[in-house]
Amino acid sequence: MKKIYVAHPLRGDTRNIGEIARNINRITHICTSISKSHPDILILSPIHAFSFISSFGPQEWVLAQCRGLLELADELWVFGNWQESEGCRMEVFPSL
Repeated sequence: MKKIYVAHPLRGDTRNIGEIARNINRITHICTSISKSHPDILILSPIHAFSFISSFGPQEWVLAQCRGLLELADELWVFGNWQESEGCRMEVFPSL
């Protein structure tokens, strides 16, 4: 089974709870769509996997976990305005 890591911005620069909720809804919709169109794919969604961690606190631990999850993936699929997200840029360009 192919494993895909789904990257999408979460917090943005504002750390606005409304924007975070909208992004979680977007990511949930994306993952739902992928699961319907590609039932043979295992979806690795860090935003869902680490939803028990506050989006407002320090993110070093979460980013380290994301790196570990990303290492398990066969492919990286990127969505949203990822270029403006520090976390997404780290996922796309892990050596930076």
